[in-house]
Amino acid sequence: MNSLGWTSNHAWCEHWDALGGLSFARESWPVPVDDSWVAFLALPLLSRIEQALACGRPTLLGVSALPGCGKSTLCSWVKTASVQLGWRVEHLSLDDFYWPAEALERSMAGNPWKVPRALPGSHDLIRMDDALRQWRRSGVIAAPRFDKALRQGRGDRSGSTTADADVVLLEGWFLGVAEGKNPAQLEDPSLSEAERSWRPKAIDALRQYETIWSQLDDLWHLRATRTEASSHWKEQQLITLKHHSGVDFSRGDLSDFNRMVQTALPPTWMQQLDQANVVVDLSNSRCVEKIHRNDDQLSASSASATG
Repeated sequence: MNSLGWTSNHAWCEHWDALGGLSFARESWPVPVDDSWVAFLALPLLSRIEQALACGRPTLLGVSALPGCGKSTLCSWVKTASVQLGWRVEHLSLDDFYWPAEALERSMAGNPWKVPRALPGSHDLIRMDDALRQWRRSGVIAAPRFDKALRQGRGDRSGSTTADADVVLLEGWFLGVAEGKNPAQLEDPSLSEAERSWRPKAIDALRQYETIWSQLDDLWHLRATRTEASSHWKEQQLITLKHHSGVDFSRGDLSDFNRMVQTALPPTWMQQLDQANVVVDLSNSRCVEKIHRNDDQLSASSASATG
């Protein structure tokens, strides 16, 4: 807890107990949430925001995780909880900066997984960079919004938002991922010829994101211990999306998407983010197993939770 500005775990627990502990803003979670997420992830992230607010300068906090891990749900809750605390926090996703439909189609044309978006290269990085730099200067974040339900599920931009913010949460499935230095990581006999041909394009596009990654003040990495678990969680997420928005999905599309996540970039790059300040290991049941910060390590199964 020292890295979050607290001299003892006990003092930190008392602070959050006074606000309701595990019950704080519990009704704002859109889905049932495990206590480990609240005690060892959500509340510490709020404490990091509280620390940033005390510094008095705009702070960009990144949350990176494979699809289905729960990063969007977490960030959405943190924004809602921050409102209850009177804090000015905005939540953005890399997805908000997808290209408009026509440019998006061009950027994704010919990819072997036939995904309509999500690959490196599908985002308007100039607009994202401008939005973040302007926010640093003015305290106002202006960003487009992307509606995945439009164009029969292929998605398109849908309006924009402007908000006063002292802290911005930015999340994405390859947020903070950087090109590895070991050439052996590029060798993967399981790739098809088309996948092997496309991967260098994805890697080349990934390099362009460094202008965004370099602006992160902190990066939290929610890491699935097994990539297959992420695929299962993504299916659950799409079922929820269908229930709320009516957007359907086919098993084939889901299979193609999961295959893209597993092969577009070397898997080792997704599991080891050198820029990450905090790494949160998730179990196969999506519970928090372990938290690492630099050389510190906290086991969620053995530490005492607040509330």
